[in-house]
Amino acid sequence: MSDDDPIELREWPDDDRDDRPSAWERRQRVIRWVALVALIGMLVPTTLSTVAVARTTAEKSCRLAVDAVASERTPSRVSFELLSLEAVGWTCYAQTAGGDVLIALLGVIPGEPRLVPQTQRS
Repeated sequence: MSDDDPIELREWPDDDRDDRPSAWERRQRVIRWVALVALIGMLVPTTLSTVAVARTTAEKSCRLAVDAVASERTPSRVSFELLSLEAVGWTCYAQTAGGDVLIALLGVIPGEPRLVPQTQRS
């Protein structure tokens, strides 16, 4: 401080609160957390409902594919696979006494079943 400053400023005691963030910084931090919680609150239900709709669609498509290939009494199951290079996405299996048999590849967004040729079924 210079000598031109008023006496009130020259004798102002050092305040220990200088290390604390200002009110604007605190408000900005609160706004960021509220925005993050709101974003998560919007994304989680949307993601869950999208997965539920995709699973339902995959189950119905799988049932159609199994009915076309096997009898109507043959149980079916769908699964979402990421590790298989040739079948990334929803896959349809018929459950038999000998194990699961791959029936159709439904893709990431399930739709019309693409039936696996008879030679590739195991």
